[in-house]
Amino acid sequence: LLMRPPHGLSTDPGWRRVSSGCYVVLHCAVSTAAPCPGRGSAPSLQMTMMDSSQADFFGDGQSPSTHHSPSTPEASRLKVLPRGREKLSPAQQRFNKLLARVENLGRQLQDLQQLADKLRPPHLARMAELKRKMDEARREMLVFLHQRLQRKGLTAAQQKAMREILQSLLPSSGPVDESDPELAELCSIYAPPPLEDDLGDQANMVREQMLDMAQSVLGKNLDREAFKGIDSPEELMEALIQQVHTFQEAEDARQAARRSRRPPSARQLKAQEQAQDAKAALRSIYRQLASALHPDREPDPVERERKSALMSQANAAYERGDLTALLQLQLQAEQVDEAHIAQMADDKLAALSLLLKDQVKTLEGELGDAEMRLSVELGIPVGARMKEALLTRLLQEEQEELAHVVSQMQDDLVRVRDDAQLKLWLREQAALAREQEREEAFLARLGGGFF
Repeated sequence: LLMRPPHGLSTDPGWRRVSSGCYVVLHCAVSTAAPCPGRGSAPSLQMTMMDSSQADFFGDGQSPSTHHSPSTPEASRLKVLPRGREKLSPAQQRFNKLLARVENLGRQLQDLQQLADKLRPPHLARMAELKRKMDEARREMLVFLHQRLQRKGLTAAQQKAMREILQSLLPSSGPVDESDPELAELCSIYAPPPLEDDLGDQANMVREQMLDMAQSVLGKNLDREAFKGIDSPEELMEALIQQVHTFQEAEDARQAARRSRRPPSARQLKAQEQAQDAKAALRSIYRQLASALHPDREPDPVERERKSALMSQANAAYERGDLTALLQLQLQAEQVDEAHIAQMADDKLAALSLLLKDQVKTLEGELGDAEMRLSVELGIPVGARMKEALLTRLLQEEQEELAHVVSQMQDDLVRVRDDAQLKLWLREQAALAREQEREEAFLARLGGGFF
């Protein structure tokens, strides 16, 4: 949802456009850091790059394997196999199908984490290097245009256009580096007077535009009050995800309320009974494990440590309703074997299938959240089924696009040294600015003013 700043860069050398935001559009954050002296200290939206060492698109600092049981040999042993020439019953087939879905989703989460860990550091490092070069080019252009303004040979209109570009090239957020007195002086000369109310209004406007876009994508009205006071990109993303979950929970509650107003059918009564059986089955498996793995009952220190670790896993799996993890622990503890699972009655397998169905729903939600967080972090749409080659190519295109902007900026720095080319460049910048204003007005009319 948040893959471009409010005024994104294009591949043309539009310095006004370049100056309005960082192309490394990994997050949109709220900052209260003071920009140039005299620009005020009201909050303003700025683009920030996530530190790759702190990136966590799973949301809680854990890898997928700590959430759910990974694909292991024990997991494959849970599958119900036919005995002799007997065919599997519908309940056995459904259990196997759901079990395979759980394993597949867990594997996708693991693969996505590993792929992100592999591609994220070099990509963010390259984008940071290009951002640094862009900042250097912007500063060099600032100094040159200021020095050129001190000499004769420019019309009043050209001088005005140059001052506007100078003002747009000033740092828009963050305190000025005290070790750069030249930049601080330029800020003091060209920065507009402080308009704290206007800055605050602008920050709110950009935030509202972002929420408008998210709302159009979701197709639902967002609770705007929930986003007030957000001061970090992570909090903004979590708030958006939480609203998606809230919408789903509200829809589930409405459907449940409609069902509750009607007398339950025989099928619904059976489903309720199966749900109770599922909870009882999960609780029974957990209690069996707790009895077998309780470390206080083990005299051997080494075995006690092993059981303590397994007991911790069992507690976490029961807390999140992870049936496959509990069954795998039973296999490790030798409480059950493959034959035991194959010999389960169909009604018992049906109850366990309900647990697997809930687990599938949870994993699908976590995978979707992970894809969204990683898409925001890297600035490209990411899907769990994407091959490494495709994701690598998309990231390479992002780098090449920004590298092209940097190259255009550096070419412009050479070009404006010639006075005739400088005046032509000023006209081109004015035309680009008008074009951008028309595009933004058009998109605003369409309700997509975020871009």
